[in-house]
Amino acid sequence: MDYTFLKRQLRTKAVHKRAEIPLDHALWCAFEIVGRFDDLPLPSNPIVSAYWPMKTEIDIRPLMQALFDKGVVVALPVVVTKTAPLLFRRWEPQAELVEGLYGVEQPDEKYETVVPNVLLLPLLAFDRKGGRLGYGGGFYDRTIARLRQITTPVVVGVGFSDQEIDYVPLERTDEKLNFILTEKEIIKGY
Repeated sequence: MDYTFLKRQLRTKAVHKRAEIPLDHALWCAFEIVGRFDDLPLPSNPIVSAYWPMKTEIDIRPLMQALFDKGVVVALPVVVTKTAPLLFRRWEPQAELVEGLYGVEQPDEKYETVVPNVLLLPLLAFDRKGGRLGYGGGFYDRTIARLRQITTPVVVGVGFSDQEIDYVPLERTDEKLNFILTEKEIIKGY
């Protein structure tokens, strides 16, 4: 079934809902997820792919800093082309970021490329079964599908609890989340 129209409607609604979250509450949420992250079941020696927040996405930079301070390898996604899976380059607090495709801030090519075993994904909406509504480009879906062919990554959607909806319509190419991390709880997805 083609859910294109329904997903477009859900995206529009989700963008507006997320934009209504007050800045002080968003900041508080960002620090709440730092403490909750430790409760996720993670592989030993995690290599964590994070994301540089855009617009009103929950800001995970405090979590990135906390992980880096603990000696965890942190990476950011790199958009190579519109149809390719993402690459991941190492991030450190003083990393020089360059603007990539779609305005995504990413480390330039002088930073080491790594393969993450934990992926933190931004989202527009989620459900309790691991459904994730993204922006519709399919970057994370292609990347997760490729990684799941060679390893068992822990895929975590990160968002505000207010972004939960009853049901995310999923198509054949949509990859499910293992967990959803919010300021209130960790939800076991699929």
